Amino acid sequence: MMERRERYRGPPRRRNYRSGPRKKKQFIKKFREIVILDVLLHGHPEEDKPSWAKTPITQVLTFPDFVLYEVKVDKNSNIEVQEQKTFEEFINEEKLREVLKKIDYNDLTSTAKALIQPILEKELLTYEEEFINFFNNSTSITPRMHALKLLPGIGQKHMWEILEARERQKFGTFQDIAERTSISNPAKLIAQRIIRELQRDVKYYLFSKTKKYE
Repeated sequence: MMERRERYRGPPRRRNYRSGPRKKKQFIKKFREIVILDVLLHGHPEEDKPSWAKTPITQVLTFPDFVLYEVKVDKNSNIEVQEQKTFEEFINEEKLREVLKKIDYNDLTSTAKALIQPILEKELLTYEEEFINFFNNSTSITPRMHALKLLPGIGQKHMWEILEARERQKFGTFQDIAERTSISNPAKLIAQRIIRELQRDVKYYLFSKTKKYE
């Protein structure tokens, strides 16, 4: 009698196997500049694990792509809040280890949330030329929406004021914008917009790559 052939069902599945697409593994490029927003040597307070099982982490913000991450840190590390250098430098100094995940604004601790806007406003000065280009060259995103109006506090009146001023002469610095328009603190508006993008409270992303990196 011919033996019945068993149907091939593939290799056995591992325990905790999850079907469906895997999440993209996150990483930070070694040359990317990062700033420490908070250090949690005893793990995240909202993590549902006993304290001995929690992973020591830092919450960081990268520049100039403006993305938030949680990164593993050694318990004996002397890393400090607001410390800033390239990711490679942190690695070489054995202050940071591997990237655990990309996070959003709502995942930040209260300390990190309090620091992020002043840190952004300060660091935007380092990338001033890039953002001056935005004020000088931004265009309409839709027939009814100009990119400038996506900045907090910029309405129709301010938009036309900026467009007319840059038509006469391109802006050179944030100070130049403040002197030739009624926008007193351009860096603050950009920082607020970046935070909105990190909160995902937007349809269009002008500055943060948080959506792109998914």
